[in-house]
Amino acid sequence: MKNFVTALWVLMVAAVSAIIMLIPFVPGVSVMIADFTGFMADNLPFAAIAALILGLSLWLFFAQFRSNKPQMPSSVVLQAEGGEVRIALAAIDTLVRQAANQLKGVREVKTSFFRRNEGLGVHIRTTVSSEESIPDLTLQLQQKVTEHVHNVAGVKIEEIKVLVENVAVGMRNRVELR
Repeated sequence: MKNFVTALWVLMVAAVSAIIMLIPFVPGVSVMIADFTGFMADNLPFAAIAALILGLSLWLFFAQFRSNKPQMPSSVVLQAEGGEVRIALAAIDTLVRQAANQLKGVREVKTSFFRRNEGLGVHIRTTVSSEESIPDLTLQLQQKVTEHVHNVAGVKIEEIKVLVENVAVGMRNRVELR
């Protein structure tokens, strides 16, 4: 609906602009505009149409600044005995990466967060090694992240969506200490 109204508005503005552009070049246009405005001065329905166009214009203007995406908070709020505790999503992100890096076969991890009912959801985009079973590795990743974040921060992650973006071939380039 919004796209239709925007397209209609653009066509109306283009038509008015074309008429105004013709005024210096076509002598009869200015006379027709004067006749039209004289006709509109005595007609109340044209005032209603103008009011409708003004309302539409304001609606389109303010609709450009509204976002349909729900805003993601910058922290998770926990209720504790002493009061409220806020944990920044950057801290949760670090915990997710720590948990992922504990798994053999996980190479790169990129995270983003989303609302899930009353809790938190995590999108994990990762590159894995070709030596591991992807279904097994992603299941371990989901379990490890859920446990680690809950044990360290006390935050329950309600859903983890994993996207394996790539499969890396070959030996790991980094040294692992276990």
